[in-house]
Amino acid sequence: RLMLRPIKRGMWIRLPIMDTNPNRGITVGVMPIWVIKEAGGERIKHIHAPSVTYNSYFSVTPTYRYYLYPADDSALVARGSIAKYEKELMGHYEDSSFAGTAYDTLLRVQFNQDAGRRFFGIGPDTPRDAESNYKEDYYQLKMGWGTPLYQDSRWRVHVNDRLLSQKIGNGPLKGFTGFSARFPGVAPAHRMQSNELRLTVDFDSRDHATTPTAGAFLQIFREHSFRGLASSFDYSRTGFDGRYFQPWKMKKRQVSAIGLRFEQLNGPTPPFWLLPSLGGKYALRAYGEGRYIDRSMVTINAEQRFTVWDVKMAGVSTEFEVAPFIGVGTVADTLDRMSKRYARPVMGVGTRAVARPQVVGSVDVGIGQEGLAIFMDINYSF
Repeated sequence: RLMLRPIKRGMWIRLPIMDTNPNRGITVGVMPIWVIKEAGGERIKHIHAPSVTYNSYFSVTPTYRYYLYPADDSALVARGSIAKYEKELMGHYEDSSFAGTAYDTLLRVQFNQDAGRRFFGIGPDTPRDAESNYKEDYYQLKMGWGTPLYQDSRWRVHVNDRLLSQKIGNGPLKGFTGFSARFPGVAPAHRMQSNELRLTVDFDSRDHATTPTAGAFLQIFREHSFRGLASSFDYSRTGFDGRYFQPWKMKKRQVSAIGLRFEQLNGPTPPFWLLPSLGGKYALRAYGEGRYIDRSMVTINAEQRFTVWDVKMAGVSTEFEVAPFIGVGTVADTLDRMSKRYARPVMGVGTRAVARPQVVGSVDVGIGQEGLAIFMDINYSF
């Protein structure tokens, strides 16, 4: 009742922010969220989510987020922020039935300066005391198009192109050894460009891509970057992403969820920021993003989602979930060289507010071999 207040066409959500991302330290703040449903219906149409946060490294950071849902299977996201050492401007659009057709499309344009990045070296056993701070400055353009293999098929083929222009420099945060001093020669001094062309085949039987409660998702992809074709590097990447959701008939909804991911990069060694990595909300929920980096990565996660409370306010149905989870992951030069000695286990619990079919607000608290981490986001972890 303190957090949610119904309004004529939606609700206000007063969300406190308490984040202990390992890469950024403790962040606190507030995020008032304005949820607006469509006229004459219950589907969420707009979300405005500004926030003001404070972090000892980055001081005060104002951020504005806007979400538009033209249909159940399409979304437009815009985000902008500015802070000490950092800036971001991003626009992202996805549509699973573009212009009423069977084709899907994706477009993302982004400028980002992130001064909270950490690098420990390459390999599965990089020590924690090797930590350095670096700042990444990049422009990104990502485009994608997909089609079913045949009419009404759950199998689809996608073609994606990702252009990335990136520069790496010493991080500005106090208390860390300088990146170039700790790892001399690892990153070039000037801006570098990559152009990744990806072919993907996937199968999707989930009841919804954003808020799934049943079904499976399987994806296999092959990616190439050709030096000279708008790219400074020549390499290939192969990957697999599998997820399965099993609902259970209970008084309150329960869903078992499991996810498996794998990546392998081959070819002349590209810079470290293009290598597969482990860590963060979407790869291993007890480590900072990019904690472990190498040419090969595998991780498996499982969680049990319990709906503990559901409420309908101002015509918007919201479910509150608790989801204990476990996971393990590792990196290596190749899959056959992975060792259980370097397997990194995690366990924890996630709490979510779910407004079906489009919105998930989540807080994931994970514990691993390097302590506790908390991640806040507007999405499921997998």
